[in-house]
Amino acid sequence: MARGWESKSVEEQMENSRRDKKSSAAAAARHAKPVHHSRQYENLVLARARLVKDIETTDNPRYRQFLETSLAAIDKQIAEID
Repeated sequence: MARGWESKSVEEQMENSRRDKKSSAAAAARHAKPVHHSRQYENLVLARARLVKDIETTDNPRYRQFLETSLAAIDKQIAEID
């Protein structure tokens, strides 16, 4: 009888372990998206800062126009993420 009890205990522990692994995998999947979005947001903010600096330092009006168009596109992407 003691053996049967131990066997059930081991089965229960194994089942709990499987269940914990599944729930931790699901939790990791839920957290994967925000990390991706925060990195994308940071990249856009850095690109925006670079564009602003380039706009301030350029003398070429055509290049300035190009940079301003790019800045507007990045601002739109940042707004979509928020």
